[in-house]
Amino acid sequence: MTEQNWLDDEAGVGASLRQGVTLVGRGLRRRWLTLLATALLASALAGALAVAKRDYAPRFVLRVVEADRDPSSMPRLKRQLGEYVREAIFTSEPLYNLIRRHGLYPTLMRRNARSALDSFREDITVDVYQNYFVEERAAGDLPRSARVAVSYHSTERELSLAVTRDLGALIIRHELAARREQALDAARNADRARDTLQQALLQRSEEMLAKQNQIGRASAPDPRLQVELVSLLGSLGALERQAQAAERRAATLDLGAALERRGIGLSFEVVDDATLPSGGGRLQTEILVAVSSFVLGLPLVAMAMGAFYRGRGPA
Repeated sequence: MTEQNWLDDEAGVGASLRQGVTLVGRGLRRRWLTLLATALLASALAGALAVAKRDYAPRFVLRVVEADRDPSSMPRLKRQLGEYVREAIFTSEPLYNLIRRHGLYPTLMRRNARSALDSFREDITVDVYQNYFVEERAAGDLPRSARVAVSYHSTERELSLAVTRDLGALIIRHELAARREQALDAARNADRARDTLQQALLQRSEEMLAKQNQIGRASAPDPRLQVELVSLLGSLGALERQAQAAERRAATLDLGAALERRGIGLSFEVVDDATLPSGGGRLQTEILVAVSSFVLGLPLVAMAMGAFYRGRGPA
């Protein structure tokens, strides 16, 4: 004799569906009570959504594009751009300034300012994509670009928007200032190298003239003086070439520094200014949740009502 499994005693799919339809029918006999219970369920779900704290994280997106110039004449943008933004731009001092300006984490700031700073960093998201600065660029190649997105997470809509935009402005302000300083330092160093070579060239020319005069005043040819003159003539040509190259490089870097001072060396285009949907969007969501809950919950509530009144006879 075959031992029966407990599943064999269970009703099949068809019987279960028929039973469900019967329960729904019994529940709908008490239509007003069923409709009221369904409306209360839908209202409760919509109300829970309305009072729930929402996390806002607007995205401020920048498109960073380098100038169409020789890359060797411009300051280099860090290849690991996301890490650079988090560690070199979002440093303690500017972040503390934003915390104070917007009154962030007031309790933590009173107890432990460092903890407030750590919390601020945890609430900031930096995303870098389409980053072509990871590739080397040779002279004549198209300018590289990257996109940087920053967000600040907060339960307050306007606060998240204001802080996110300030973080985006901080990236632009810091990088433009840093590039200006780097370009000026490079131009100063190139100018010093050019001046040093020009001074060396002038000194070498004077040495050569002095040696020629010394040879001219000699009563008899001196092989040693002739060898020294030839050596000076040979080194003079090399110095002239070095001085010319230094002059060209100094001129290029001086032009680059001038462009960086005017903010032309690297451009920042705001692709998304972190605009959030209007408050009406949330109201529409709440209404949609209420309607969906009512429509989808009606058969379930009717089934429950049918089961509750199952043994109490017809309505």
